[in-house]
Amino acid sequence: MLIETDETNQFTFEPFAAHTFYTKVNRSLVRQALASFKTRSADRPLTIVDMACGTGAVTRLIAEEMKNQGRQARIIGVDPSAEALRRAQKGMAEIGERAEFVQGDTEDLPRLIHDADAAFFCNAIHLVAEKRAAFRLMASILAPKGIFACNSAFYNGAYVEGTERFYRLWTRRAIGWLRKEHPEVQVSRDGKTMAMQWISANEYVQMLKEGGFQQVDAVQEEAIMTVESYHDIGQYWLFIQGALPGVPLALGAAALGTTVYQVGEELHLTDIPRNWLQLVAYKA
Repeated sequence: MLIETDETNQFTFEPFAAHTFYTKVNRSLVRQALASFKTRSADRPLTIVDMACGTGAVTRLIAEEMKNQGRQARIIGVDPSAEALRRAQKGMAEIGERAEFVQGDTEDLPRLIHDADAAFFCNAIHLVAEKRAAFRLMASILAPKGIFACNSAFYNGAYVEGTERFYRLWTRRAIGWLRKEHPEVQVSRDGKTMAMQWISANEYVQMLKEGGFQQVDAVQEEAIMTVESYHDIGQYWLFIQGALPGVPLALGAAALGTTVYQVGEELHLTDIPRNWLQLVAYKA
């Protein structure tokens, strides 16, 4: 379970999730996953789960798509962070939609939900160590013919060809900044954090099938990310831990936030494309 602290609440995902490209890529996944419901009978409300919902960016997109389809849905957002759920509830109220928000982690799902029509786990699957077990668990809470959708920009294939230099230089410059400004701080060399242990699209598909899904649609969708958006992801505590393990969050944020603009100028970049892996799986 991810541990929420006062410190992590200062370095949230919310600014990054507010970028236009982020909304676009997640709306694409939501529409793809929920498209089949357009042809199903609307005589009963759907139950849709948004796992690791965070501050509700995807939850709001689900509500938007249900409204577009003219369908009623019970939408349940689940996240371990009480602060993120507070913000998610506020965001739903601001757009005039309703959802239930429950504090919990992945292993809590069978206790909270069963026979769901669809479940989402967006922009977080790369953080899960036991992915097969997570997929089996997601399948267990779905009704027959239920749909599971997840996505990630942290997998083998995420870097668009020709952009690798940007990432290498950003990391190098951030470490150089720390050595100059805070020589007492050391980046840990004790292996990669979970977020940096990437697997391929084919491995995700195979794991989903082993987890109980009969059919898996996998699409790589290119998102055009601005240098500003990279700055904002560099202020998120889980990204900081992955990029600069062992470094205090405030110093890591300062290092990544300062140097990303320097690297953008050095390479004459304002936009850096990145691939998003979009996965929609159908339960047998």
